[in-house]
Amino acid sequence: MSIRDFRLGLTSKALILLCGVLLITLVGLIGFNHDNLKSFFMLGRTQVIENQQYQLQRYYRDVRNRLQGVTQSQAYRFEELEAEQLDAIFDAYWQDLRSNSELPIRSISVIDGQQGLKYEFGYIAHSEKAVEWMLTGADSPENKWLLDCPLTCRLIMATDLQLAEGNEHYRVFYSLDSLRLLELFPASQSSHHFLVELNSDQSVSLLYAESAFKTAIQAIVKQLVAEDIENGVEQMSGQLGLFELHAFRVNNTSHSRPVYYAVVNDISTQVSQLKRADYNNFLFGIAALFFAGAIVVFALSPPFRRVRRTIDNLPLLARSSHNLFRRNLKPNKRRLVQDESDELNHALVRLSYQLEALEQQLKSRAEELEWVANYDSLTDLPNRRKFERMVNQMVEHKRHGCLLMVDLDNFKYVNDISGHGAGDEMLRQVSSSLEKLLPSNTLLARISGDEFAIYLEGTSLIYAEVVAQRIISMLAQVSVPGHNIIHTAAACVGIVAFPEHGNSFEDLMAKADICNNQAKEQGKNCVVSFQAENADSELAKQHYWLDLAQNAIERDSLELVYQPIMNNSQSKVEHYEVLLRVRDEQGQLHSPYQLILAAEKNGQIDKIDLWVVQQALQQMETNLRNGYRDRLAINLSARSFCSEKVISRIAREFVSRNIAGEMIIFEITETAALPNMKQAEEHILRLKSLGCAIALDDFGVGYSSFHSLKQLPFDFLKIDGSFVREILNQNQDRVFIQALVGIANKLGHKTIAEFVESEALNNELISLGVDYSQGYYIGKPASARYFWQFDKASAVLALQGT
Repeated sequence: MSIRDFRLGLTSKALILLCGVLLITLVGLIGFNHDNLKSFFMLGRTQVIENQQYQLQRYYRDVRNRLQGVTQSQAYRFEELEAEQLDAIFDAYWQDLRSNSELPIRSISVIDGQQGLKYEFGYIAHSEKAVEWMLTGADSPENKWLLDCPLTCRLIMATDLQLAEGNEHYRVFYSLDSLRLLELFPASQSSHHFLVELNSDQSVSLLYAESAFKTAIQAIVKQLVAEDIENGVEQMSGQLGLFELHAFRVNNTSHSRPVYYAVVNDISTQVSQLKRADYNNFLFGIAALFFAGAIVVFALSPPFRRVRRTIDNLPLLARSSHNLFRRNLKPNKRRLVQDESDELNHALVRLSYQLEALEQQLKSRAEELEWVANYDSLTDLPNRRKFERMVNQMVEHKRHGCLLMVDLDNFKYVNDISGHGAGDEMLRQVSSSLEKLLPSNTLLARISGDEFAIYLEGTSLIYAEVVAQRIISMLAQVSVPGHNIIHTAAACVGIVAFPEHGNSFEDLMAKADICNNQAKEQGKNCVVSFQAENADSELAKQHYWLDLAQNAIERDSLELVYQPIMNNSQSKVEHYEVLLRVRDEQGQLHSPYQLILAAEKNGQIDKIDLWVVQQALQQMETNLRNGYRDRLAINLSARSFCSEKVISRIAREFVSRNIAGEMIIFEITETAALPNMKQAEEHILRLKSLGCAIALDDFGVGYSSFHSLKQLPFDFLKIDGSFVREILNQNQDRVFIQALVGIANKLGHKTIAEFVESEALNNELISLGVDYSQGYYIGKPASARYFWQFDKASAVLALQGT
């Protein structure tokens, strides 16, 4: 089992943590107590040693005081005697000392202050240094004794004998056996004394020791070095047991090397007591540790068991077993004192109620989301996602049939003219009509804004065409009231068959879209079935235009041409419309209609419009440098006109090129202005603030041209060519243009007629009051060099003659 898999319960963790803390505390307390006991022990030993040193010094002082007293007590013997008798008196005094004194006196020496050494009695073995000290060095009050060890160690103590009447002063020196003197010292049985000398090689020599322990002390001295004597030894083991050694230097000595008085104290009892105290502390700490652990276990086990029970039951929440979870967490009995484990249980019970409510909401919401993800909220029909899944199932199970794509005609105008409410109502009526017309088991879906898709299982292409015709007939009966108009539904239907025309949903939809486009090109209310022989060319054509729309500028496939527009009152060309052309691989120019459709579909129309504006303004710069001041009219698509970014970019182009706005006319269609009148007015005013003029293109073909004319500040109205071509033959068109010109004149607008292709037509338009004419009669579209590098009049005549 790896470390990651190792599991440790909360109780165990708490116990381990507590035991760790207690163990650290225990070790600290034991160490603290041990240090205290050791400090007390060392303090006691220091006091014992200091007391022993003090007692020894006091002992020597008492011995000397006794000898001084004894010496002074003999003064009466000398007061009535002659000097010649002193020898006999001192001899008698010596004999008396040997008989009656318990002190181990080995000799006495009498020094006359004037005559020097006068008498000596007893065993005389003084070193020269001792004799010199007795003669000269014993006068100091602090130097009243001397340790002398010529053969055996003796302690020489100095006393004074003062005769009152004779005014004579003698110094009496007593030589005492150090060993016997120390034996008389009232020391403890656990202490032993000896005298050592430090040698030059740092070894230690024993000078004397108690006879009863001399062998043991000699063994100790053999283990010692000078450093041990100088610093002391806290603990040593030997024949005397466990002991400590301390030594005091003897300064009053006749030896040339250092002499130390050493004391060995038995510390076995104290060390044993110290160990026993440490052992007792350890036992007490262990007992306290186990006792604390037992208390913790007793106190924490119940709440930890409750926590464990809570953890074991938490998976019930994941399984949505909320009632069982709450029942398992319910306590068997109410406790007087509650803790965090109870609060945790209460919180989890509340959480389980909240989760239960949330799960109900989520379940309901999931059902709603599932419905939203698969159905259209407006028509309640399946959406493209669900339709694709259902068709894929049909394809997977080889359930042949036909797919119909129904695309409403001019649906955008319903929204533009009467608002989205009318458009939504039309969609609802269309979906309801389709549901009534089709069998209940038919797959019917709304796959985009104005497109519906139908899958007829087990039907042939011929039967599908019949159904499509019935759909067109039925939709013609759908009508929706709008703003002062009744909108009638119309549609085009594209049909493909499975598996004849494709083996996947994408393939079938792509070919149905081709059919739909072909139907729209044929006009309203058309049905087109897929023709395999045209499939490749149609798909290739779609791909070609989409690719070209994406890369036309980079490939240098676009070119501008210019068509003159003549001022009828002056019979003079005053401005030119900028027209876009597409150059094919052979270098031929073509209409941009398919390119613009593809660009609008893949979102490239803004880029193309900006390119046209930049190229036109560049041509204007060239014209102005050459002295040409003809105005240029530039078309803007609906998407570009509605884009704030495009309008701002156009404004920056004017500033960067330093071109006056009055040289440019922007042409927009009614469909560009209708979706958002307020925005359209803002953008028109912004362009007019640059000095530009605005023309409404294709005037008359929209549903609300006069409404736009009323709301927006246009400068020119371009009459759609459908009203111009037949005015010589159709009186209605003539009346319409006459009325339109009258309204424009009243509103202060200039009118431009398109598709003027003959002199008679142009003269008729002039008679009706049309201000400007544009068409092949005035001039065909041509490149810039035909108008601004040669004489304009000859160029226009040349174009008219072609």
